[in-house]
Amino acid sequence: LTLTVHTFPSTRGVFRRNGRSGNRRVDRTVSFDTLVDLIATRDRLRGECLPGNSLWLDPQNDRKRVMVVVNPHAGNGRGVKVFEKDVAPVLRCAFADYPTRNDEETVNDVSSTPSPSRNESRFDVLITQKRGDAFEHCVRLDLDLYAGVVCVGGDGTVAEVRNGILAQCGDDCELNKKGNLLPVGVVPTGSGNALAKSFSYATHTPCDATSAALAVARGGWCFLDAADFDEVNEESLDEETQNTHQKTKPAMRSLLSLSWGLFADIDIESERCRWLGGARFTAQAVVRILFPRKYKGCVLRFKPLVMRDEESIDADDVEINNNGSSVRAAAARALVKGHALSEIDNTNPEWRTLRLEKGNHIKGVFALNVPWATLAAHAAPGAAFHDGAFDVVVVKTASRLQMLRLLLSFELGGHTEHRAVTYLKCVEFELTPGVSDDGKGGYLVVDGELVSRFGDEKKQEGNDGKKNDSKKLLGNHQSTESGITVKHGSPDSWRVRYGPTKMR
Repeated sequence: LTLTVHTFPSTRGVFRRNGRSGNRRVDRTVSFDTLVDLIATRDRLRGECLPGNSLWLDPQNDRKRVMVVVNPHAGNGRGVKVFEKDVAPVLRCAFADYPTRNDEETVNDVSSTPSPSRNESRFDVLITQKRGDAFEHCVRLDLDLYAGVVCVGGDGTVAEVRNGILAQCGDDCELNKKGNLLPVGVVPTGSGNALAKSFSYATHTPCDATSAALAVARGGWCFLDAADFDEVNEESLDEETQNTHQKTKPAMRSLLSLSWGLFADIDIESERCRWLGGARFTAQAVVRILFPRKYKGCVLRFKPLVMRDEESIDADDVEINNNGSSVRAAAARALVKGHALSEIDNTNPEWRTLRLEKGNHIKGVFALNVPWATLAAHAAPGAAFHDGAFDVVVVKTASRLQMLRLLLSFELGGHTEHRAVTYLKCVEFELTPGVSDDGKGGYLVVDGELVSRFGDEKKQEGNDGKKNDSKKLLGNHQSTESGITVKHGSPDSWRVRYGPTKMR
């Protein structure tokens, strides 16, 4: 009787940090005299290797399947190759059917990779072909058959999967609860990989595809705050109408971020350089610093998080910023200064409006639900997965030299105390985007997906001879004038007017 344990050890490459690879598997085989000793050792190893909250320690998940959604176009377009080389080998080891205690009397050899003749892998693979495929598949996903969904792609793939799962739930409270609790794993093959980087940072593990697949195999999980993104209607200014409006379905369910101005310009305009991978953000940031785009008219209203003795931000982070202090401690100090730069809103005393000095303007806004914005940008060092708030980074007008220093400080989280940055923590906020001096840019991006762009309404008005009611077309997700039905929650329904928007 033998028990085989498959390991994927972390190694350090010549030009890279610690990481794992699917083709560097080390097998260790142990022989046993009795079946009782074998089963006891197997159960002990599972207890030592799996976290206490592992999904796979729950007997109800023993025979459930895992859905794997692979986006071949994410990042530099190597999604399928990365899956086959670095992800599939781990999943085959983890999710091949193995005998349970009820099958022990028929067991002669127990291996984590049993022979195909009597075993079948418990994961299904979907390789998407176009935008919206992941959403359409998850709308029809059997929530009782699957223990979770694994996204092999970027942050946009996760957005499609989550919106698809919730779209099938509709207004059914029980289904909504089941959809919200269905675990979603992330294997980074995109350009930004903010979610995967934030999870690996929290667990002190390498951020690569094989390490992420191992995290899925171990089954550990955590809660992550979610938010609703939508337009702000002019008629929703009074409280009664606003409460009614909040009951309608949002344009998009968000897990990650909202960006506008400088940050959205870098994200969208670097799409042409996808072949650079994550380096495209740095390259485009340098372009935007050397050739700055000026925005005017941006207004940020927010409902601040009420913090009790700064309990949600401590100074236990060992990473040091440019000033030599903990990045989380620096974020806590920046929060105090940031809220001091705001004033109580005239329409609602619980809300505040960011105050700007005369002649100063907001250059960019980046609201994040997780600490990392990309693999190399610790944009929200004060963020936590389940603190009930967005960390909002506001960049104001600054010189090219100041902006260059700001860019260099982002990787270690030293930007929070930069003179051009205001750092806030908001339960919900409303953003009125500004307009650039050259008429270009003006992108609004949610979870890495473009949801609005300045000038789209004017183009549509010129093409149709009249201005379309985008809220009727997109916000309520009804049929378009051409007769095409837009399904609520689908990527086609995420587009909104370029104007006041909210995240809550």
